[in-house]
Amino acid sequence: MDIRKILVNVEQGRDCSLLLEKALRLAEGSGAKVELFRCCYNSSLRNSYLLDKESLIRAEHGYMHQAEAELEQLLEPFESLGIEVDLDVCWQRHHAEHIIRKVLRFEPDIVLHQVAQHSRLGHYIFDQSDWLLIRECPVPLLLLKQKAWSDGGHVAAAVDPFHECDSPAGMDTTILEWARRMVQTIEGDLKVVHSFNVLPHSAIFDEHLVTDFDGMQRKVREEHITALDHLLQPFGLSTESAAVCLKEKEAYQGLLEYVDEAHIDILVVGAVARGLLDRILVGSTVERILDQLHSDLLVVKPPGFESSIKE
Repeated sequence: MDIRKILVNVEQGRDCSLLLEKALRLAEGSGAKVELFRCCYNSSLRNSYLLDKESLIRAEHGYMHQAEAELEQLLEPFESLGIEVDLDVCWQRHHAEHIIRKVLRFEPDIVLHQVAQHSRLGHYIFDQSDWLLIRECPVPLLLLKQKAWSDGGHVAAAVDPFHECDSPAGMDTTILEWARRMVQTIEGDLKVVHSFNVLPHSAIFDEHLVTDFDGMQRKVREEHITALDHLLQPFGLSTESAAVCLKEKEAYQGLLEYVDEAHIDILVVGAVARGLLDRILVGSTVERILDQLHSDLLVVKPPGFESSIKE
């Protein structure tokens, strides 16, 4: 699948220069149509006209016209390169939900969204919009930080043949396909990383159950290598390839370390649905690395994913 339509969420009050620079690079490399989108809401304005519905509607329209004028000023770089570009503005209080509804209407191939650092505690109490997008966006979501891409563009696919989902191979194949698509679009290079934890000795509570701990570790390691080789074979790669890295660490630790070592610009990961209790106690790998990650993050869903938010 090619990248044919890109939705760019441009939030008010944020420096969007890098966001637009990256959107432009993706559009130029893919020939995709771009739509700039902003979801507006101002509680102070709404509270000022609680008893005057007609005046409230006029005020909302005026606010949106101002937002449209701001977005119109951002179109020129795209138009100068002959890239088809449009804009859309809506008035809604719950931004993340309506970004997803916009995705369902516009049907983009990828969504670009700027993120700022958040505390994990804030996520679970306030259900911040970034996390809702990660969980519910039905198309690949590129979470962008204030860090420029290198000229070459280093893209890494974070795979795990032992994903906790119904079809781990399907999830990893989707991750690899999107990583390869991004490499082709920004003319970069593809890397693959798999981080896994060989059972530590401290986790063995009954030493009589495991008489050959070193042998067990070798077996676990060989299982991961075999599964990874099988996954990578259709992509012309193997665990012997220079572009493939295995980290024997907890997934989030290994990924954070690898991104810094390999100077990764975009890390492609899969988001697997988990129960609320599991998210609160443990958190998915995506949730554990986002704040500390020194690269952009492309989050893809498993095949057949459907958002619980409907148009």
